[in-house]
Amino acid sequence: MKRNLKFGSKLLVVILVLSMLMVGCSPKEEPATPATPATPADPATPAEPATPAEPKEKIILTYSDHDPTGGLRTKFVQDVWLPEIVKQTDGQVEFHDFWGGSLLESGDALDGVGSGVADIAMVFPDFYSSKLFMFQIFRLFPEAPAEYENLVKIINTAMSDIPQFSAELEKNNIKPLLVTVGLPSAMAATYPIDGAEDMIGMKWRASSRWHLETFKYHNINPISVPWGDVYMALQTNTIDGVFTNFDGLAMMRFYEVAPNLIVGPQLWWGSPFLHSINVDKWNSLPADIQEGILRATEIAEEKFAEYYSQELDLTIKRLEEEGATIKMADEEDIAYFTMKI
Repeated sequence: MKRNLKFGSKLLVVILVLSMLMVGCSPKEEPATPATPATPADPATPAEPATPAEPKEKIILTYSDHDPTGGLRTKFVQDVWLPEIVKQTDGQVEFHDFWGGSLLESGDALDGVGSGVADIAMVFPDFYSSKLFMFQIFRLFPEAPAEYENLVKIINTAMSDIPQFSAELEKNNIKPLLVTVGLPSAMAATYPIDGAEDMIGMKWRASSRWHLETFKYHNINPISVPWGDVYMALQTNTIDGVFTNFDGLAMMRFYEVAPNLIVGPQLWWGSPFLHSINVDKWNSLPADIQEGILRATEIAEEKFAEYYSQELDLTIKRLEEEGATIKMADEEDIAYFTMKI
């Protein structure tokens, strides 16, 4: 802000002329009374200590996730990403976090965060094939690089370089912050399964419309079941199997009721997990808080790569110890889901 200061100077010359006209005889001049010495100035009073600055008001953000804690992704979000945001904002940001769909269930997250029911939520595009149609395109490429860094690079490049992606996000009033992906695809069956051909004629659940179309192509009966109901559907034989990401399968403990697994490291899960903030909430945050959140996210993404690279082998080992039978997908299994046969 400019200040317009007008400077003026005045020279004030005061001339005091004291004239005493004496008519006749002047009285004798008395000696001047000595001036009273000036009282010495009091020693300077010590400055009072500065009043400490008032602590900044806390910013409380609500986080919603439809998955329970303890999985690869949810454990990372809870133990690494959210605490890193608190750290990078010097503790000014605090979280009220809700897990397992306790605030927003899987099918409610997009509208919930877009309308401000939650400030931040994990949005899974597979559940919104119309509103987030562009994100379904990743499913058309069932094979992808194995390294997490390369997988995320594909997704981030698409979102930044293809305007249709950002248009969908803006329309739904969300801004992705942290983008992660699941472990590779896996199949869990309630019956013995030795290959993808054993799925023919059986009832299988998948979240993606493209996977369901693939099932039809191979004469597998496609069944759509809400994510939170899959365990019971397997337990009651409403479905015979589920096709999903391996870490999600392990986190939801589907292997307890469908212990026969095929894991395909060559088959990436494709659809990203978008940990997104309400745009209005984002725009209301001070610039330094926004910068802290982005800085924390960058740090977290680098750490997630380490988690991802180790988790596949660790999960296989843990599930086998708990009684699951796991087969690694062979070339014929891969061909089924890449539409090569």
